[in-house]
Amino acid sequence: MENISTGLKWVIGIIVTILIIAAGVSIYLVINNYFIRAQEQTLAQTQMINQAEFNSYDNKDVSGQDVINAAMRYKGRPQFAIKIYTGENETRGFYAENTYGAKYKVPTTGFVDLTSIGEEEVKSVSEMLDITDSDDFNVNTLGVFKAKIYKDQNDEVRLIVFKQ
Repeated sequence: MENISTGLKWVIGIIVTILIIAAGVSIYLVINNYFIRAQEQTLAQTQMINQAEFNSYDNKDVSGQDVINAAMRYKGRPQFAIKIYTGENETRGFYAENTYGAKYKVPTTGFVDLTSIGEEEVKSVSEMLDITDSDDFNVNTLGVFKAKIYKDQNDEVRLIVFKQ
């Protein structure tokens, strides 16, 4: 009789232990799904905030001063290029100087190809502001430019094109 009682205690202990472990695993799985969803939402919001800085250039009319400011602001950004077409240089355009030397071709359809390199010249901000420059690379700070952003396949902005 004593063996049966001891056996029942062992069986009940094992069953309670299994129930506690099962409850812990089920709570972990439920909480893990919430953590995964929260992480995905945080990542999406972070990407949206990072890309929000380009909203002022997305199919908007901007001044020449905004073009100069963008060239100065994004000069040190890796894998990023700014292409400018002025009224005097509207067919081939030129690139704003970039610390990393990025010059991406303007895509006709789809996404920016990070392996395609533009052939046009690169000009610094001081060269863009030089009104004595005869090479048609002067950006009129009072001029109006149409801005357009281009993204790569990861939905990251890689190119801004300004056309006067």
